[in-house]
Amino acid sequence: MDDPTVYLNGTFLPLSQAKVSVLDRGFLFGDGIYEVLFYHRGKPIAAADHIARLKHSLNEVGIAYPDVDLLAISNELIAKQQLSDAKVYWQITRGAEAVRYHVPKPDTKPTIFIMAEYEKPVDIDAGPAAVKAITLPDLRWHRCDIKSLLLLPNCMAKMQAKQAGCAEAILHRDGVVTEGTSTSLLIVKDGKLVTHPANHWILGGITRLNLIAIAKEHDIDVCEATFTVEDMMAADEVMLGGTTTLVAGVTHVDNTPINDGQVGPITRQLFQWYFA
Repeated sequence: MDDPTVYLNGTFLPLSQAKVSVLDRGFLFGDGIYEVLFYHRGKPIAAADHIARLKHSLNEVGIAYPDVDLLAISNELIAKQQLSDAKVYWQITRGAEAVRYHVPKPDTKPTIFIMAEYEKPVDIDAGPAAVKAITLPDLRWHRCDIKSLLLLPNCMAKMQAKQAGCAEAILHRDGVVTEGTSTSLLIVKDGKLVTHPANHWILGGITRLNLIAIAKEHDIDVCEATFTVEDMMAADEVMLGGTTTLVAGVTHVDNTPINDGQVGPITRQLFQWYFA
């Protein structure tokens, strides 16, 4: 649709008419939280998990959870645009005030924005995407568990990856791998699925959470533990998980082949189980 319907502060309206104040704290300070849901065949994947993460992020920054049904609004946008596979973006900022000041007033009313965008239908038979990645130092703040609007370090790293002809930048702190700029990072070694523990150094990825559960259901050993760049380079498989990335196999890291440059069997199997 050229001018799709979106939701802003209680109103459904065309995207071209959706306006927010230049004094909105999301615009001035990045003072807000966001979530992205993936709809597959008209149904949201792991909606309850996304809502739980949104509540966590809002609570951590002191923004009240909105008194609206975000999922119902999202479903209505999907229906209005007649979408099947789509991504739905939720953004809640602390709101707009009369003057720019670091400390917000306690009665500031949050700004709520929701939009739905078409996504190419998932070709399950084709299997997971094969992608290349680079490694970069993780320059983000120390509360990566909060899904904040403050994405400048992520954007800069993603731009470097694109300049290198890669889909993602895998981040590390002093050699310890954390995650991708917009994805969770998992490796396979000797049949075991390994991923960084869910703490303040990473975002608690919803796809990551579900891949862990699926792996355990199918008797794949799972270990939430830190590992180094060297460990990753020596892994049998490296994969990315994300709401819109879904499950992707990393075939090269810093131009070095992983699994002889092929998507690994456990990555392929997890992709199939994810949509079972």
